[in-house]
Amino acid sequence: MPRPARRITVDLHGFDVLAAVDAAVARIEDAFRNGYDEIELLHGAADVQEPVEEGRGRIKWELRRLYEAGRFDGWIDRSHSWPRASSLVLKLRPNPSARSEHWRPEPNRRHGRMGIG
Repeated sequence: MPRPARRITVDLHGFDVLAAVDAAVARIEDAFRNGYDEIELLHGAADVQEPVEEGRGRIKWELRRLYEAGRFDGWIDRSHSWPRASSLVLKLRPNPSARSEHWRPEPNRRHGRMGIG
């Protein structure tokens, strides 16, 4: 009997753009190292259909830009990953040497600030 998929969802609401990217990269890497199968990054802004420079949707479009540029390719299987209207679903590559579960602390929600934001 196959084991159930190990999946984690990360909510990036409340982060500024740089902090959201830092959090996303850290969580993707940790999920891969912990042997997870899939990670979903919730960014919201489902109604924002075009890239924006200011306001709502900046996290969404920055994550999509990084995804398209291959920034996550060391950890993911692109053929089974896809953007959704309000999230990015990433199928993680199998990790034959997954470690015991360990997660870095949540990063600050504001880039460059000390302490939990």
